[in-house]
Amino acid sequence: MTAMCERTESPTQLRRTRSADAAQASRLRRELDAWLHQSALSLTESRCADVLLGVNEALANCAEHAYHGRGDGDISMHATYDDAAQRVHVKISDHGRWRPRAAVVCSHRGRGLALMRALADQCTVDRGAAGTTVRLDYDVSS
Repeated sequence: MTAMCERTESPTQLRRTRSADAAQASRLRRELDAWLHQSALSLTESRCADVLLGVNEALANCAEHAYHGRGDGDISMHATYDDAAQRVHVKISDHGRWRPRAAVVCSHRGRGLALMRALADQCTVDRGAAGTTVRLDYDVSS
């Protein structure tokens, strides 16, 4: 279990790596929230909520699914602010395995990717043998 492998913080960048569990995913979300507010980004409260909710979904998916049946693993979060483009970019990555959608899906589950795509201006999910990376981009000028 990794308490904190990496810690980089600046007005334009936040980088964290933590254990892939619910408690650490929640901690990552709180650290992102603090960074968004302390960095003096021009985010409205509504847009800040969009960023936090979208990233929370990516973190929760990683904590719940990435290392299922494989033991411990890490979640990495790298957030950057591009002042010229007026965008916040957040990358969530793991080294686990993508789990295919079950044949029978619970009616109250499976909406995380749709939610991330609805909240972000751009959402990409890259799955591979080395893990999964979710990239979320948010326009902060609106």
